[in-house]
Amino acid sequence: MNEKNMFPDYQPKINPDSLEDYLKKPSEVYKILEEIGEPNINNLKTIVTNFLKHKNAAKNNPGSAQKGNVAIGADEDQYFPSEDELLVSELGKLILRVTGSYSKQQMKILKLKHQIKSQRLSYPEITFRHVDVMGSGRFFYAEKATLETKIEL
Repeated sequence: MNEKNMFPDYQPKINPDSLEDYLKKPSEVYKILEEIGEPNINNLKTIVTNFLKHKNAAKNNPGSAQKGNVAIGADEDQYFPSEDELLVSELGKLILRVTGSYSKQQMKILKLKHQIKSQRLSYPEITFRHVDVMGSGRFFYAEKATLETKIEL
C-alpha cells in the first residue's frame, strides 16, 4: 500500500523545530522577546538583564516531567518546561548569537561602550522536536539539556 495514497495531504516538516512550533501564542515569552526585538549589540544589555531576572524565576518555577503519551511520540517521562525556563533558554541563545558575531577583543571594547559587566552565565538549553503520527497529526515536544550551556560574557 502506498503511503502517499493513504495520506495525500501530508507535508513533511523541513525547517528546524523551534519555540514557535512548541509554544502557542499568546504567551509572556513572546511578549518579552518582541519587546527585545532583533538581537544585536545595542540591546545585549537588555537581553542579559532579562536573562538574569528570569533565570531566578525559573529556579523558583521549574518545569516538570509528566507521564507522556508514547503513542503520539512523547517520552515515557516527558518534560514540560515552565515559561520562565523557555524564556531563559531563548534569551541564552540570543546572547550567544550576539556575542558569537564578535571576537573576544571586539566584545571587550563593546562591553565597555555599552556598560555590560563581564560575567559567567549558564542555562539548561531547551530544544524542540516533532513527531508526525499518521492519522493523528504533528506533535511537538520540549527537551531540557542535562548539561548547562555556559557563556563567558
